[in-house]
Amino acid sequence: MIPRLCRFLKNTRGVAAIEFVLVFPLMVALLFGIYEIGQIVRVNMLLSNAASSMADLISQQSNGVTGGTSGVLGNFCKAGTLMMTPFPTGATTGAGAFSAAMASVTNYTSGGVTVNWESDHACTSTATTLGTSTAQGLATTPTNLVPTAGTPGDSVVIVRVTYQYSLLTSYLFPASFTLVKTAFARPRNNLPITCTAPCS
Repeated sequence: MIPRLCRFLKNTRGVAAIEFVLVFPLMVALLFGIYEIGQIVRVNMLLSNAASSMADLISQQSNGVTGGTSGVLGNFCKAGTLMMTPFPTGATTGAGAFSAAMASVTNYTSGGVTVNWESDHACTSTATTLGTSTAQGLATTPTNLVPTAGTPGDSVVIVRVTYQYSLLTSYLFPASFTLVKTAFARPRNNLPITCTAPCS
């Protein structure tokens, strides 16, 4: 009995298979983890580029913009979604939903910092409204783009884009991230950008 037990303990056949079974799931998890981190970094960079490009495009419109999905802001939103390629952007809710809230904020001599207009319906997916207090806050603190005691007429365009990213492993573990980027741009002609009503 003891010799058989000794032979059994010394037998190394199948050790490689057991090690493979133990290590393989960890290696697959590591591979997927590295891939997902890379994808999240990539989509974050694309989202940042989309936000800054949309803000820059709005700031160049000296004749003003029009709201809605078929207006100028809608066209800029379409440009933002194209910048997100190869990630899907067609969804109105959930994974792949791309939305943008845009606003123009100006410091007037009377009335202080005022939100000239705001649009959150330019994309196919409706954005969370910035709101007057948020837009004013983004424009004045901490960036101080439109200082309350600064030059009257200072104006800034604010674009906040949101993207719902779904993990590749969502088939196994349903999970998604909401990524948000905010960009600012000053109007090129130093005058507030106007928006033709309806600008929502």
